[in-house]
Amino acid sequence: MKTFKLFLRLLLILLGIVSGLVFFWLFPLKLIARLAARFGHSTPCPASLAGLVNNPIRRRYMRPVLDRVGIRPGERVLELGPGPGTFTLDAARRVESEGQIIAVDIQPEMIAQVERRVRGAGLSNIETHVASAYDLPLDDDSIDRAFLITVLPEIPDQARALTELCRVIKPGGLLSITEEFTDPDYPFAFETIRRVEAAGFSLEQRFGNFWVYTLNFRRDAALEYPE
Repeated sequence: MKTFKLFLRLLLILLGIVSGLVFFWLFPLKLIARLAARFGHSTPCPASLAGLVNNPIRRRYMRPVLDRVGIRPGERVLELGPGPGTFTLDAARRVESEGQIIAVDIQPEMIAQVERRVRGAGLSNIETHVASAYDLPLDDDSIDRAFLITVLPEIPDQARALTELCRVIKPGGLLSITEEFTDPDYPFAFETIRRVEAAGFSLEQRFGNFWVYTLNFRRDAALEYPE
């Protein structure tokens, strides 16, 4: 009986610790992230925490995201902020051999992980770059579709990054933004819509729910990117 009571007490303590960590992750940490963003101190998920964004549980509930992004065979697609490559290989298979995925991340450690996964999968239609969202290594009007999955809020100057995305996406091309509630930087959908539309895009499709949402925007075909 004493052993059982001790076990029960330890179990309750463990549950309390886990509950406290979850509460901190979902609420106070979000407040801290918003305050940091307000003062221009947003940062990407460090490479040392790559396992948090590339684990079986997350891959399972995020599985529909690429369907919502709408990647088509033959497209030239930009993935900005691929992290460890959680979605990169699947995206490359969707564009097929005649298409191309360009994965751009500011962290060399993340791109190194992507490149290892690409080599392991034997795919030849993925191009990787270490570069800033403010200075993409791409020509004007050269991308059919771009997608960002829990990335946009991590960029300190989102307006500048969206302007750069507008430069590289073809007139009439698509920009897909996905956010999930478990991300400390999570913005509400209306906030994302406001920011992206201000950069010259129009909302075309909306998928998901409060927990995970995907917004697809079309670049204004009449918009001219300033030289």
